[in-house]
Amino acid sequence: MTPGQVYREGAYKGVPMGIYLTLIFLFTVWSEKSSLLSLAGLAMLCYTPFFAYRLIAKTHKKYFCTSDFASLWMLGISIFIGGSMICALCSYAYLQYIDSDFIYRQTVNAVELYRELDPGNSSGIAEVIDTVIDNNMLPTPIEVAVEMLWMTTFFGSLLSMLLSAIVRKRHPKQ
Repeated sequence: MTPGQVYREGAYKGVPMGIYLTLIFLFTVWSEKSSLLSLAGLAMLCYTPFFAYRLIAKTHKKYFCTSDFASLWMLGISIFIGGSMICALCSYAYLQYIDSDFIYRQTVNAVELYRELDPGNSSGIAEVIDTVIDNNMLPTPIEVAVEMLWMTTFFGSLLSMLLSAIVRKRHPKQ
């Protein structure tokens, strides 16, 4: 594959990855209302390496298994960058406009959970989180979305390195 083909294929395959990552985000967020959605989100999260493998292997086969390791790795990185951008945009829109109290609600839930788990408050975590809430230091939706973008891209690039090696091993040059 030429570099142009790598980036073009990565952009095309980034769209289904973005939809997939967005569904994981939504299932995780909506698990507040239904625990089954939490299980669905967890299952999808566990399936992510297999989904990414299918995207990379399909492209490798499209070019008659002639792609080298570096091209496949860059393809995987491009897929995760594109997917992460779509997911970050959708996550931002959800957290900013649809459920703007989500971050605050989850933080309050965390304080309550720490108070139940540690009634003597020996660790002081609940007070630290209370201080964050009182001083208005909670992350904004855009900060959460950007952090998620960087995290997904980073771990996706590491996963892509492993998957590229597996794809080359299972589908050698013909």
